[in-house]
Amino acid sequence: MTTIPITPAKKVRLYEFDMLKGVAIFMVVMGHVLTMCVREIDHAPLFKLIEKIHMPLFFFISGWFTFKLTADGAVKCPDMLSRARQLLLPMVVVSSIWVWYFPHTGIESPLDSTFAGLWSDTWKNGYWFTLSLFLLIALYALLTPLLSRMRSASSGAALTVAVWAVLILINFTAPAKWLAYASFPQAATYFPAFMLGVLGRRHREGFMKIVNSSVAQTVLLLAGGICVFLLYWRWKYGVSDLGDMLLRGVFHVCLAPVAMAVFGPWARKAYSADAPASATLMPRIWTLLGKESLGIYLLHYFFLFPLGAVAREWLKSMAVGFVPTLVFSATVSAVVIACVLGLIKLIEPSRLITLLLTGKYEKSK
Repeated sequence: MTTIPITPAKKVRLYEFDMLKGVAIFMVVMGHVLTMCVREIDHAPLFKLIEKIHMPLFFFISGWFTFKLTADGAVKCPDMLSRARQLLLPMVVVSSIWVWYFPHTGIESPLDSTFAGLWSDTWKNGYWFTLSLFLLIALYALLTPLLSRMRSASSGAALTVAVWAVLILINFTAPAKWLAYASFPQAATYFPAFMLGVLGRRHREGFMKIVNSSVAQTVLLLAGGICVFLLYWRWKYGVSDLGDMLLRGVFHVCLAPVAMAVFGPWARKAYSADAPASATLMPRIWTLLGKESLGIYLLHYFFLFPLGAVAREWLKSMAVGFVPTLVFSATVSAVVIACVLGLIKLIEPSRLITLLLTGKYEKSK
């Protein structure tokens, strides 16, 4: 009898996640255009909105792709050495270069862009995301034995809430200086978003029921809107630092399913076999940005340039309204990102430089 070899099923790329990352990284750059190129307009409604949206999406997506199962059904522990190479190595290299380059940019930064800031400041010269994500992945690695035993969505949610409560307790009781070294406050803030990604993938069928339910989406939009409203005017409603963290956690949990409900159908329609070219242009742009999102995050600071004298008074005269701020920051961001993509393409032939500057590592064939 002839044995017919079984061909492994081809992986289906989930383009909605690429598109989500693309939109999120574009919003990151838009926020930095407003805060570093222009400055003094941090109260703009657009900035207040985008600074609450982009990072939880990244942590949700990271949690989704961090979750894996072993052959026997246990939760697989992530490869921490590989994650350190991807996240920590380029963070240290690129941030160190930024410390040298920053005085020559002419831009103003609200961050401590010094070597001291790289180590002791919680924002890490703006590169806190990579350290906070690594910390969350390390915490997830410690939780994998428990997650392997907790197979229901409710038990996973209970574990998430319990661990988050411990992180919040540490965040408000431990010395702030110690926490700043590890960018711990950000990790604690985004832990629910990361774990939603983990649990969403593990219990995908139930998660997608929420994504596809009109009733669930209505509840999530209303709850998320209330959270944003209170976070916008926390001073007016007496929201404490603890309340701010709790509201952000709830908003992050509401945000991810809503984003999936928007980008899932869009991606499936755009990447269907019969989709016209006109319907795929924007999705393919977001997909491209999403695939290069870590490199864009690491390198875009080097292409920011001072615009305060040109734009600040004009935007103020427009009362930093949502539409003019959106058009201005999006236009500048497109230019900045185009420059970054050009640099990424330039260094692509060198695997070592690509690894050091973008965190991307591909073994030679």
